[in-house]
Amino acid sequence: MADNSANQTSSAEMVAANQDLLTEILFRLPVKSLLKSKCVSKTWLSLISEPQFAAKHTHLHVNIAPSGLYFYGSPFGFLDFDTNQNMLKVPSLSFLNVSGIEILQSCHGLLLLLCRFSSEDNNNSSGFTYCVCIPTTKNFMTVPLPYATPNRSIAGINLAFDPSKSTHFKVICVLTNNKQDQDPIPIPNDNNNDIEHLVSPTYHQIEVFSSETKAWTLSGDPFEAPHYTDFEHGVFWNGAIHWLSPTDISLYFDVDSESLETMAMPGMHTGTTGFWSSQRFPYFGSCCGHLHLVEVESISEPGLLVLEMKPNYTHWFLKYRVDLNNVASDFPEIARRYIDEFPNLAQNNPEEDHRVQYYAYSILSLVRGEEDQEDDVELVLLIPGKIISHNPRLNTSKLLSSWRANNVYDCMQYQWYHVCQYVESLACV
Repeated sequence: MADNSANQTSSAEMVAANQDLLTEILFRLPVKSLLKSKCVSKTWLSLISEPQFAAKHTHLHVNIAPSGLYFYGSPFGFLDFDTNQNMLKVPSLSFLNVSGIEILQSCHGLLLLLCRFSSEDNNNSSGFTYCVCIPTTKNFMTVPLPYATPNRSIAGINLAFDPSKSTHFKVICVLTNNKQDQDPIPIPNDNNNDIEHLVSPTYHQIEVFSSETKAWTLSGDPFEAPHYTDFEHGVFWNGAIHWLSPTDISLYFDVDSESLETMAMPGMHTGTTGFWSSQRFPYFGSCCGHLHLVEVESISEPGLLVLEMKPNYTHWFLKYRVDLNNVASDFPEIARRYIDEFPNLAQNNPEEDHRVQYYAYSILSLVRGEEDQEDDVELVLLIPGKIISHNPRLNTSKLLSSWRANNVYDCMQYQWYHVCQYVESLACV
């Protein structure tokens, strides 16, 4: 026993004395462990605090699973995925010292924020500015407002950061002219399926802000976009910002080449209008190097299709199917009847009145496992009174947290873009 203890002490002393070996070991630790390791000694604190160490650690740990979720407009503010309540620590943004914050997007540990300043603290006449920050390290950089005019407004602003390629981030802004005098233009689809997508006659222009140059630059020529393209809620994946459209064609912007490309959407199950209900895709997001789209199977079926995009953009493929009846077996409050909310609609027909008529939920996030656990998928759902997760591979559900209200409308008003993933990172801005 004494010999084993002596050998362990000798090994620890050997590692501590060899800084190269110690550095290689620390590179492989997760961020949370590294932050605790700063307390071991002044040497460890100095090593972990070096910008070169932080940059390489961030480069080696790109596709990290989120540690929690920020909620926009929620009194809870943050949901921690760590089940150990002793470890619970809400990543505060108070270090920004602003009077108001709106979280717009998260990307590999960075947050894009719209910040409001008091008039005496800000020279900007609008009282607002954009900011990119890292909650883990409390680093931040302000981003000047892109130039907008009464006839040229901001349609959307999105964050792009790929630590495997660069330590710098970019902000992509889509500006839109406000003169809309014409009807949408139907453009035939090349897939020969008789579906047309509609192009708005409104022209858009992309501008790019670089944290390296700290300046906005014009990118490409003005362009038309598929009708109702959602430029406000872009998703970064595969080196590009992706924008969803309620047609058969969506757009993505390759950040490195600054080229605008089209992305085919899943085909319609029925009908040939090319337009979809806003409820057809209740989730669109990325996690751990995968782009996901969740599709409602049909109005009459209690199923969700978890789709994933091929890296070469050839097609979406089915990853999992979620049967909401299975979720309801563990959490029956997700299955609803109209008479639950409107008792006066009762038809005095027990069979009809007690039949499940719809499911009350919002998809907050889709979380993938890291590396060898990447096939693990957790669908995070908000249901009346609760936040739960469902694993479609194991077909299991579990409670994550209580929610502020039990009513249906409170939970169904949330959209995926009201929630941002929190990823621990040592990145610097």
